[in-house]
Amino acid sequence: MIKQRKSKSSSSKETKETDIRPESSSSPRVVNKASGRRLITTPYCPPSKTAFIAFLFVRITAALLSNIADCDEVYNYWEPTHYLQYGYGMQTWEYSPIYAIRSWAYIQLHATIGNVFSSLFNHDKIKVFYAIRVIFAVICSLCEVLFYLSAVNNLGPRVGRYLIVTMLISAGMWNASTAYLPSTFAMYTTMIAFFYALNPVSTTSGRRIYLTIFWVGLGSLLAWPFSAAAGIPAAIEELVLRTAALKNRFERIRRLIIGFIFSTCMILIPLVLIDYCYYREVTIVPLNIIMYNVFGGKDKGPDIYGTEPWSFYFMNGFLNFNFLFIMALMSIPGLILTSMFDPGRISSKSTAGPMYAYFYLIFRLLPFYLWLFTFIIQPHKEERFLFVAYPLICLNSAVAIFLIRGWVDRLMSLLSDRHIPITANARRYCMKLLTAAIIIFCGGISLARISALHVHYSAPMTIFKHFYYEEIPSQIAARQPQVDLINNPINLCIGKEWYRFPSHYFLPDGVRLRFLKSDFNGQLPKYFLEKNYIDSDNKTKLSAEREGTWLVQEGFNDRNLEEMDRYFNVTQCDYIIDLELNYANSALDNNNEQRYIIQTDQWSEVICRPFLDAENSNRITRAFYLPPIAWQKLKKFISYLPSRLADSVTIKTLGNLKWGDYCLLRRKNVTEVIGVGDWKIQLYFIWGLGKISFDILEEFI
Repeated sequence: MIKQRKSKSSSSKETKETDIRPESSSSPRVVNKASGRRLITTPYCPPSKTAFIAFLFVRITAALLSNIADCDEVYNYWEPTHYLQYGYGMQTWEYSPIYAIRSWAYIQLHATIGNVFSSLFNHDKIKVFYAIRVIFAVICSLCEVLFYLSAVNNLGPRVGRYLIVTMLISAGMWNASTAYLPSTFAMYTTMIAFFYALNPVSTTSGRRIYLTIFWVGLGSLLAWPFSAAAGIPAAIEELVLRTAALKNRFERIRRLIIGFIFSTCMILIPLVLIDYCYYREVTIVPLNIIMYNVFGGKDKGPDIYGTEPWSFYFMNGFLNFNFLFIMALMSIPGLILTSMFDPGRISSKSTAGPMYAYFYLIFRLLPFYLWLFTFIIQPHKEERFLFVAYPLICLNSAVAIFLIRGWVDRLMSLLSDRHIPITANARRYCMKLLTAAIIIFCGGISLARISALHVHYSAPMTIFKHFYYEEIPSQIAARQPQVDLINNPINLCIGKEWYRFPSHYFLPDGVRLRFLKSDFNGQLPKYFLEKNYIDSDNKTKLSAEREGTWLVQEGFNDRNLEEMDRYFNVTQCDYIIDLELNYANSALDNNNEQRYIIQTDQWSEVICRPFLDAENSNRITRAFYLPPIAWQKLKKFISYLPSRLADSVTIKTLGNLKWGDYCLLRRKNVTEVIGVGDWKIQLYFIWGLGKISFDILEEFI
């Protein structure tokens, strides 16, 4: 673990921080040569209870304020969960029994939690939605505390302190912590797995590797098979390190085999049984996922959903972790540099040799690099694919901060040796100031990123909440329409905004989602098959039986080909939610993507909220939120820099944002459509009604 020890240099008065001590239980020490005394001190690390409260506070803010950034989260997870809870919801091709590449066991776990809250909140689905998210926040906080405690115990209190801070301040962890995605669940299990994997390899027990394999296996089998890659370095370490201490290599192989077989049986058998109950056939979902994504064949697989350049994850990493991501990338190179110029910085009491601590640490930093490399070489890239590695980014950056402090300490030591007066207290103060500056600077950028996501893109959640709590109740109270979910639903239509729909948890009972044709030409989801029955009051109700999980529904394919049966006639829409970006020469004013907000003869505006027009906004300003006056002052400061830096278009437009209107529109009723000024329409209507009456009367005569 990280400790402070006395420097062997007799020419300087220094306080030197040293390193990883996987087998040492001695307390960190601060040595003050000037006073000639050795003071036993331990760098402060928050206890587990304090750490949990801090994590929980930040994660609950994410649960309540974060947007849904990925339509897969809605249609592949929230919608099937809503279907299990309430009997209706959208189905994607992945849940068709023909393909079966999504596990109902994973969905059922969340639906059970949702059912508990549904009864507590009297069927208020938005409250159920946020309650499930709060449970995510609690689970994530517990996992983070375990991860943090293991880092303190095995990598030292300084690395532990930096780890807890980097996890708390990073925008990436804030976004990923409460997302309903398999990659987030795998992130939870990876943190628990590293609670064990950060421990040194044991010479007498296989507990470390058994539990590491189990938790990695749970994340990969129940949620996302590819998350197993995070556990590969731990397995390799079990085989290659400490050969002198554990001579029987077969014992190590036996541990891996036993751990793999035991964990697979413990997890996969219940998983297959649960999925059998839903699909009504034996289905190994993790195998189906691998077969489709890796061996799908021509015109199949993830690449058909879009590809990104190799730099995608570097840009994404910087947006979510800013300079912490850069420090994470330099952690192993920095460790190698430290081993060459200041090998005593990281030390170990291991009998395996003085370099064991460096190899020990490399195996703990390696999973992030392995994960990043694996997904960089894949053409199809998405932000959520990195979620599993987010805690590892924080771990690597925490080690990098420790190494940077060591380099500064070494530099000041050399300056002190050259008769530049730098006292031990001054050095200690400088290093604390450096650490605080890194944390405050990176934390400020992360806060700006989180604020930008909420301020710029939260309009859809706001609009749907208004629709749920204000619009539908007021309309029902005013007009008393005979609305029911099955026979006479209210039709809410969306066109190009289909991918920002936050799920049926934001639609009241009696409202159905309908898709309008847009320029998107891929495959949209459709409603699960539903089973109805007539109750004692002669009302049609949805059955509690979920036949849609096993009955094969027509109209699905695994090549993302457009299915035309998804689209609804706009004349039958009661409401439309649409985004008007206010283009001067609108590319949206076409047959597929009409500008409904300007069709005032048909639609009336209920509520609109500003939504960022990202394409026409400054790319730095749209990524990080600052008050307008702050951008102005920053531009003024930049204007004093050399012209080649200050004259770029990006800098000149700094602070410029373009906004659109995200609107809920209500269809005008007959009296609104036929206004007082439309006297010709009224006249034709009266004439037509009179003519029909005369014809009927003439027929009887």
